[in-house]
Amino acid sequence: MSTPATLSSEIKYRLVEDWPHYPADMSFEMGSGVCVDDEGIIYLFTRDLEHWAAHPLAMRDKMGKSSVSMFTRDGDYLGAWGPSQERGFALGAHTIYFIDGHIWTVDRDGHMVKKYTKDGDLVLALGELGKWGNEPGHFNGPTSVVVQPNGNIVISDGYWNARLIWFSPEGEYIKEIGGWGNEPGQFNSPHAVAQMPDGRLVVVDFRGGALHDYMTVKGQIAEERWENDPSRKSRIQVFDPDGNFIEQWDHLNPLTVAVYGDRLYASDKMSNLVVYDAHTLEELERHEKLAIYIHQMAVDQFGDIYTATVYPEHAGESRGPQGPCHRRWTRD
Repeated sequence: MSTPATLSSEIKYRLVEDWPHYPADMSFEMGSGVCVDDEGIIYLFTRDLEHWAAHPLAMRDKMGKSSVSMFTRDGDYLGAWGPSQERGFALGAHTIYFIDGHIWTVDRDGHMVKKYTKDGDLVLALGELGKWGNEPGHFNGPTSVVVQPNGNIVISDGYWNARLIWFSPEGEYIKEIGGWGNEPGQFNSPHAVAQMPDGRLVVVDFRGGALHDYMTVKGQIAEERWENDPSRKSRIQVFDPDGNFIEQWDHLNPLTVAVYGDRLYASDKMSNLVVYDAHTLEELERHEKLAIYIHQMAVDQFGDIYTATVYPEHAGESRGPQGPCHRRWTRD
């Protein structure tokens, strides 16, 4: 990493007040994911009722529920999205992506990753709803997904597992890397993954380890992950397209990472956003306090930045439509 080429004070973003315009009957607890499609439509993946993932499917009416809502750049509501255009089709929203003309949802508590058409028709489903595991056919809290140029799918299975998994375009298991630990190529909690223009994979390895006993069942989190290791810290690890470790960056305290065009966006200390040249890794911009927690961010064709925030109460703010769960920043 090199020194900043552009001072953050030279590039200004303005918070767009009153964005988005939630419909009167919309309710949710927090924002979790956000993406923008090729028509400029913004998709918000919200946690409507959370922390019930450990309950059996027989109690599905009491499990977490998550939804996708669509908005214009101006914040106008375009409706709910998903199967039958219904709200609550996922159990625990984590992240959402627009990739090669399709919408991908990562359902952390449902332990599934799904690929849809833009109209909400299911194309591919990986995992099994509400059932966790560490074998090829199951996840244990998946967190993000990328699609490589050859069509292979790479998923970070990172909340209660600690691995990256490769699948074929048809969803057949290919291989995995990782394992719990603090060494290069191991993971504490791979919380986000992005793909650089040259195919390198950039993985946020979150120190926290996501030890949420209130939303898991006994045995779901491996016993060794409860060990306190003061040397453990959040970092970004970089791999080649085949999963071979290249390097790690430990100067950030990241939660999310994304690549748009020639720019790499990474959060730092939860609320700040740092922008790098995706080829040279030169720091270009640094923006302070864009959100309480930048759980996921997206950039539209105009360069506006959208953020999704979880747990706004940690900064004394409200959950739901009354709080800062979703924000849009536009360049002045």
